[in-house]
Amino acid sequence: MIKNLFWILIVNFMFSTSFALAQNCDLLISRSQTVVDGENIQPGDTICLENGTRSYLLFRNLIGTASLPIVIVNQGDVIIDTDHFYGIKTSNCRFVKIIGSQPNKNSYSIKIQRVGNGAGITLDDLSSDIELSGIEISHTAFAGIYAKTDPDCNFDATREKFTFYNLEIHDCYLHHIGDEGFYIGSSKYTGQYLPDCDTTVLPHLMHNVLIYNNLIEDTGWDGLQVSSAIGDCRIFNNRIFRDSYKETVYQMSGILIGGGSECDCYNNQIFDGKGDGIDMFGHGDSRIYNNLIVRAGKNFQPNNPDESRHGIFIGNPPDNSLSNLDILHNTIIDPKTTGIRYFNSFTSFNTIANNLITRPGAYDQIGNNAYFNHNLSIDLFVSTGNFFTQSIDYVSFINFSENDFDLQANSPAINRATDLGYSSILFDLLDRPRPHNQGFDQGAFECQEINASIIQLEDDIKKPYTFVFQPKSEVLQLHFTEAIPYLTVYIFDLTGKTVIQNQIQSQGTPLHKISVSELKYGIYLLKIKGFKIDYTEKFSITK
Repeated sequence: MIKNLFWILIVNFMFSTSFALAQNCDLLISRSQTVVDGENIQPGDTICLENGTRSYLLFRNLIGTASLPIVIVNQGDVIIDTDHFYGIKTSNCRFVKIIGSQPNKNSYSIKIQRVGNGAGITLDDLSSDIELSGIEISHTAFAGIYAKTDPDCNFDATREKFTFYNLEIHDCYLHHIGDEGFYIGSSKYTGQYLPDCDTTVLPHLMHNVLIYNNLIEDTGWDGLQVSSAIGDCRIFNNRIFRDSYKETVYQMSGILIGGGSECDCYNNQIFDGKGDGIDMFGHGDSRIYNNLIVRAGKNFQPNNPDESRHGIFIGNPPDNSLSNLDILHNTIIDPKTTGIRYFNSFTSFNTIANNLITRPGAYDQIGNNAYFNHNLSIDLFVSTGNFFTQSIDYVSFINFSENDFDLQANSPAINRATDLGYSSILFDLLDRPRPHNQGFDQGAFECQEINASIIQLEDDIKKPYTFVFQPKSEVLQLHFTEAIPYLTVYIFDLTGKTVIQNQIQSQGTPLHKISVSELKYGIYLLKIKGFKIDYTEKFSITK
């Protein structure tokens, strides 16, 4: 046993040494060191963190350049467990990268596993031009990551004196966070009162903010909040689960784009939060597209319909500045109240197109307004190509019960979206090309099946039935050519509403008749589902 332990220690030492050499470390920070000052650190240097468990880390006055950033990396597994006010802090740092090596998607070699009295990482004290990646943060008292400098009576961080440029955070994992997962930029865009000097100042702005490929789970407040980001802001490819568990008023959303922000928000997946899926209070020209939002707010006071929650909520910018939004190709499943709620009085033109929304909770109270609920006059928006339905079966998701909301080849959402020309989105949530086949698909997914269409048959297999509509008797006849023990027949109108649903047995009874005498004139879809059967046909009832 002692001999084995000896060899383990030798191997670990050799690994640490070889890792340090491979990283070309200019400075090795021991586990006991808590402050790293930049006095003797040059642009382009690499700082290595010794492996093992340590307390907090303060990086102070590290000044790199755009072409020669200072890079901080791990040497083996680095774990931070502290009762301090932060796990890692940057103070007056520029052009710095903190990069955790990531052997695979489920392993993070820099882990801030507990911060008893503060946030996981704070990018503070006039820090700018920072990149974070490959870091796991959990069990924090406050936010996972703060990126802002709050102004004080020195007035160094006011809007006219300081801007945070070039923030990039990607491939990090945040979970069990006390309040916001990400708190990026000041939420006090219109002014922050400083009681110590009895004055109100404008906090600094953010410019060029990229937040992508992060996994965020179980946050007390918003999953991801970005405010005061005036341009070149993109939030994409993030996955957010179970936000807002503390149910704190005005702090409940998967993604919140706050005042002063002009951001594109796309290809994000937001599941089972207690807040809205996406809240937008920014201004200027922004786009929200290709997002998958599932069961937004459904777990928040489920028996109280007065406490509304929405898939996407658009509110007034805090400074009442003009905004123009494109809300395109989002898939919104089972929001507590409405799919898209647009209540912004300071807007000039908006496009709400090609979204797929199912089963908003307020449908029984306000009908079709539960899909797109707004206060816009008709000249302020274009709504086109959207697919609204109360029927999950009608959509033909790959596997609704397993949260696979990609489209089957016979989905009526395929090839039905509006071609928006130069405004078209040319990729889907999974970064697959769109359009595919004859046209664009509705929602966040673009089905990649060959020749998929609204009436496409499953792999071109011959149908096991013939279908005849007899106008005079107003009867549909289904004649099955082979035994099928059990199946369900649906008829939908073009809004997706189920108007007829029959469960039938075909074995021993090849001919089945379905009365449609109570249906109005128009176009309908017949859907037949059973074991290894899922076909859709279009037919019309005419005079």
